[in-house]
Amino acid sequence: IRISVIQSVADMVEEGQAMHHCVFAAGYYKKKNSLILSARDAEGRRLETIEVSLGTFKVLQSRAKCNGTSPQHAEILELMARNMDKIINAAKSA
Repeated sequence: IRISVIQSVADMVEEGQAMHHCVFAAGYYKKKNSLILSARDAEGRRLETIEVSLGTFKVLQSRAKCNGTSPQHAEILELMARNMDKIINAAKSA
């Protein structure tokens, strides 16, 4: 599983359309204290879209297509927990 930051509003539009959820339509790109990431498998297929609070550094939500959960949901959350220090360090140095 590869998790990467969604870099642009255009990428957020694409993520929302591909995943059939409201990540773009609900304006998550406007939330100043949220970081939006995309979890993908080794072939680049989208698994879940992840929202992290930049205030608490906790995963607020992680949603698969149509707001469901993927078979890799627990693995994605574990990967996020093991690597949250990288997000914290990046936020502190920004």
